[in-house]
Amino acid sequence: MESRLHARPDAGRDPPGRRRPPAAVSRTAGVVIVGGGVTGTSLAFHLASRGVRDVLLLERTALAAGGTGRSVGIIRQLYPTRETSQMVKRSLAVFQRFREAVGGDAGFVGCGALIGVAPGMRATLEATVATQRAVGIRAEILEPSDAARVEPRIDASGLGAVLWEPESGYGDPAAVATAYADAARRLGARIEQGVEVAATLTAGERVAGVATTRGERIAAPVVVDAAGLWAGAVARTAGVELPIVVGRHPVFVVERDAAFGRPHPVYLDLAGGAYVRPETGDLTLTGSLIDDEARHPMDPERLGDPVSLAEAEPALARTSRALPALARARWRGGWAGAFDITPDWMPILDESPVRGLWIAAGMSGHGFKLAPAVGEHLAALVTGAVPPVDPAPFRLARFGSAAASGTFATSYLG
Repeated sequence: MESRLHARPDAGRDPPGRRRPPAAVSRTAGVVIVGGGVTGTSLAFHLASRGVRDVLLLERTALAAGGTGRSVGIIRQLYPTRETSQMVKRSLAVFQRFREAVGGDAGFVGCGALIGVAPGMRATLEATVATQRAVGIRAEILEPSDAARVEPRIDASGLGAVLWEPESGYGDPAAVATAYADAARRLGARIEQGVEVAATLTAGERVAGVATTRGERIAAPVVVDAAGLWAGAVARTAGVELPIVVGRHPVFVVERDAAFGRPHPVYLDLAGGAYVRPETGDLTLTGSLIDDEARHPMDPERLGDPVSLAEAEPALARTSRALPALARARWRGGWAGAFDITPDWMPILDESPVRGLWIAAGMSGHGFKLAPAVGEHLAALVTGAVPPVDPAPFRLARFGSAAASGTFATSYLG
């Protein structure tokens, strides 16, 4: 069966009308993972843990250099479905004992997370929390007047309820990705940085490997597209279109003044549209929870671009209303982050129409907090095992139905 090369339009920069013939096979692998973020490295670790031989992860620049390295690392557990609740619970258990389970330091801080909702969202919150509790997640719905016993500095006056997740918090996404890569290496996986995949090789309806910008042709029966913000471009080289938009999500950094006192917990104000996450050095990471990322597509090559105070001011005003003591904080800068967003704001974890080409993308802002469970889940699927969580809600085919749609808020409450 003849092999064919699907290349991106500018791959190799050949003159118009000329196509470079496929190179001879340079080397082989059992599984090629494209992308060295937290999803790809978690998958490499879990595949190697299952005894899969010859796992090769290719990262075009450096580990965690993409969306992982620009994530704010919040780990909250409020999800609208049983399956996502199970995944985040499994992931949190790994973060809590990361050194034992993986090795290295996840930077996990279990400061707890508060989530404020408007009065009209309370009934939905109560139903969602019932799903959480059914899978063993610790969560308590507080009256707005009771939120002060957890964090007296938030303004809960206009809220309908506040959810308290005492075990939630935040971690260090880059450290987690690096630790997973190190652990995968110890188990025999190969992790190569500075190797960019330019094209996907197929033979008939099956994947046959990848070609790199170095001119290598790596034969493999399984390829996993875990390229994050670049996943759509990678899939397209195999003729697969993913329903993913790369949406811009700026992150802002402020410095708390000396009078602020102890660090605040994670607070997500769904009613007011702001979040805050403490950082060392008296810093706070903040940004918007307004559903506009999908309407602001971004070239992923602009990831990490600086942001201005003028751009930040509307979001900082919402932050100050949510946590008024931060009104005195000093501006310290920020960066352009991004989400790879699907229509329902949930990941794609599935085999593509090209057999052997698996997709682990469209994380929609959930990639870090779900990474341990996503790696575990996809490793099971790739090896033909039964995954610990029902795979149906994460299948690519769900987007063939008009019913698959959502917003950022629905990724919390449905």
